[in-house]
Formats: sequence, C-alpha cells, structure tokens
Amino acid sequence: MENRDNKSYIKWGVTIFLTAAAILLFYYLVFHITEVKSLFNSLMNIISPILIGLVMAYLITPIINFLEKIIYVRILKNKIVSVKNRKRIRAFSIVLSMVFLAFLLYEFFAMVIPELKDSVEKISAQLTTYINNLEAWVNDVLRNRPQFNGIINDIIEELTIKFNDWVDGSLTDTLVGLMPQINDLFKTLTSGVVSILTVILNTLIGLIISFYLLYSKEDFAGQAKKIVYAFAKKETANSFIHNMRFINKTFLGFLVGKIVDSIIIGLLCFILTTIIGTPYPILISVVVGVTNVIPFFGPYIGAIPCAFLVLMVDPLECLYFVIMIILLQQFDGNILGPKILGESTGISGFWVIVAITLFGGILKVPGMIIGVPLFAVIYSAIKAMVKSNLDDKQLPKHTEDYIKVDYVDENNKFMQIPPEEVHEIVTRRRYGLRKLQYKIEPVEEETSNVGQGEDAKKHSQDEK
Repeated sequence: MENRDNKSYIKWGVTIFLTAAAILLFYYLVFHITEVKSLFNSLMNIISPILIGLVMAYLITPIINFLEKIIYVRILKNKIVSVKNRKRIRAFSIVLSMVFLAFLLYEFFAMVIPELKDSVEKISAQLTTYINNLEAWVNDVLRNRPQFNGIINDIIEELTIKFNDWVDGSLTDTLVGLMPQINDLFKTLTSGVVSILTVILNTLIGLIISFYLLYSKEDFAGQAKKIVYAFAKKETANSFIHNMRFINKTFLGFLVGKIVDSIIIGLLCFILTTIIGTPYPILISVVVGVTNVIPFFGPYIGAIPCAFLVLMVDPLECLYFVIMIILLQQFDGNILGPKILGESTGISGFWVIVAITLFGGILKVPGMIIGVPLFAVIYSAIKAMVKSNLDDKQLPKHTEDYIKVDYVDENNKFMQIPPEEVHEIVTRRRYGLRKLQYKIEPVEEETSNVGQGEDAKKHSQDEK
C-alpha cells in the first residue's frame, strides 16, 4: 500500500514538473522569439548533412528496392541467399543506384547548361531588339486607341533610353559611384562562395550518411519499432507503426510520382516547343519541368516568365506558346498526373490549394512541394478520428447522409425541421422537455436511408 502511494506521489510530482517546464518554455518562446529563431537556424546548419542524407536515402530507396527485386526474382530465381551475400547485393544495388543517378544528372547538366548559356547570351545580346519589337507590337495594338498611345510610348522610350545609356557607359559611372560599397560586395561574394562550399561539403557528407542508412535500413527500422514497443502500449505502438507506413506511402508515392510527372512534362514541352518553333526551347522546357514539381501553381509560375520572354521575341509565337502550355497542363492535370500519382493524396483540388497556400507561406518553396502530402496525412488522421467517433455513436459515416439533416433523435433517426424552429427544439431537448409542438419531417428518401418510411412517420406522430 505504501509503495502504491509513493508511485502516486512520484506520478503527480512528474506531472507538476512537466507542466511547470512547459509553462516556462512557452514563456521563453513568446518573449525570446529572436533567440529561438537564431538557435533553430544554428541547429539546422549543424544537422543539415544528416537531413540531406535522410532525404537522399528516402528518394533512392524505391530504386534500390526495384533493383533487388530484379536480382532476387529474375536472376537468382528466389533462391535462398546467405546474410553475407544479401549484404553484398545491397551494397551493389546502392552503388549502382547512385552511379546511375549521378550519370543522369551529369548528362542532364551537360546537355542543358551549354544550351542555357547560349540562350542567356542571345537574350543579352538581342535585348534591345526585343524591346523594340515589343514597342512596335504595342504600337500596332494601340493604334486605334490614341488616348493610350502617348502614355505607353513615353514609358517605352524612357526605358529604351535608360537601357541604352546603361549599355553605352552608365554602368561604369554607376560602379564608380558605388566604390565605397565594393568592400561590402566582396564580403558578400566571399560569404556566397563559402556557402556554396558548405553546401557541397554537406552534400558529400549526406551522400555517405545515405549509404549507411540504405545499407542497414532494415536494422534501423527494426530498432525504431523496438523503441516504440518498449515505451508505448501494444495497441498504441501498432497504431503508430500503421500510421507511419501510411505516411511513408503517401509521401513517397507523391514525391516520386511528381518527379516522374515533371520529367515527362519537361520532355513533352521541349518536343512541342521545337515543333511550333518557340525560341529557346530547352530553357523554357527546363523552367516548365522544374516548376511543375510544385502542385497546381507550379505550371503557372514557370509559364508566366517564359511567356514574357517569348513575347519579347515574337508576340504571335507567345500566343502559340500560351495555348500549348494550357493544353499541356490540361493533359497533365486530367490524364498524366492522375495516371502516375493515382490516389497518393486522396484530397480534393480545394484542399490542394489550401495546403499549398498554407505550407508555402510557412516554408516557402519546400512547403509548396511537401505541403500536399503533409496535408493529406493530417486530413486522413482527422478523417479517421471522425469515423471512429461516428462508429462509437452508431451514426452513418457518409457525408451524403448529413446534407439535409437538421436533427438527430435518441434513436439515431435523421430529421428535417424548419430553420426558425431549430433553436427552440434543441433548447427543449437540452433541458429535458420532451413535449414538442412542431412537426418534424423525416429526411427525404434520396438523401438518406436512415429514419425513413413508416417508422419515421410513426416517430413524428409520437413526437407530436
């Protein structure tokens, strides 16, 4: 008995301590937010190689699983393999996957970077011509609107003069005027070089970390499960592991599918822009393909600057390009995207927009990419909780059953009542006044299968 009392005191003491610690932590977070942000940034800089390694291992895992499946099923014909040979197969699969990805990246950049360099050089060399073309096009469009001609011509002429002055020598004068700030400029450049070297170093360290994670991923998964079962109840641990598998399926399916979808869209964009004669097809295709990784808003984010670039070269080609992008995105949104992604998220277009807007505002571009699968996980968790609570109350789980419902009685029958009488009826029920002076109509047959027919009419008469 005394031992039980001591455990109770210890439990209460730990609870009070944790509550006090949480209050102090909340106070510190509210009134020292700057220090907290600085500490968070420092921590992220420290653990960034680990995060890079985790992300790389997570994205390479499907390739390794695919290679091992081929080796075990096609080559070894499902023969029993020793643990030592399994480790060798795993190491071979990891190395082959990394070499394959490195080769793809090298070929991609070797093909794209020279083309991008030529495109940028051409744009810089012909920028004045593009401005003149744009000016001529605007004049043609506004020829029948003289009230706007003067204003737009003045703006274009002013911009053209400033640009020509800058090219002819104003840049030198500007640099001379900025001599006192050159020291700060060199500091910024030095900091940028250091940042680039840091990113390269962190990537190399992350590559090594990802190798170890992939080599022993089953062991790490087993250790994580062992910890969960050690510190949680068996039912809680089972539910937690089930939820983690769902999260992994949602994230991996969406990210990998979106990357594949964006690669296909980039290739199709290159083929179509080459066919219709759009200028700078590789530059435009790279921008469209990369921004397509961002759901919903990505195609428009990439298409707008590309359309403006084409507009400066040839307004008619810009029109063709815009039509092509609209058709391409319709194909992606209605055919290619659903075919590749399938039901990886399970949320409607409205919630996709909400997720991108919310997480994009918090985490910027990374938030726009991971916001959809992350919101899908949250949405599924809330949906599961709602379903569980409805099951406990023995109520229907389909949304259609609740569209025209105003009232649910003690027998879980769904009713419709006039809107102006809802408050009084609910108030009477709350205070136990069973006698009602209103006629409660059962829900129409096409809306719900609950509380219909003669039983509903009989119940309505009983309520009267």
